[in-house]
Amino acid sequence: ADVFVLPEHRGQGLSKWMLETIMQYPDLQGLRRWSLATLDAHTLYAQYGFEPLPNPERWMQIYTPYQ
Repeated sequence: ADVFVLPEHRGQGLSKWMLETIMQYPDLQGLRRWSLATLDAHTLYAQYGFEPLPNPERWMQIYTPYQ
């Protein structure tokens, strides 16, 4: 699901708070892989250990845009 901060609430640290909260959630500890897609927040996610996929050619998708 898409998660984003509305423009009027940006710049208040909400993205970092959301990431910290999600990544520290007890039921999610021990996951072997976290993945996401982002258009413009690469530096935000890199602060939390996300990095480019080593083999993006292995990934596939079914994409059904809203109609």
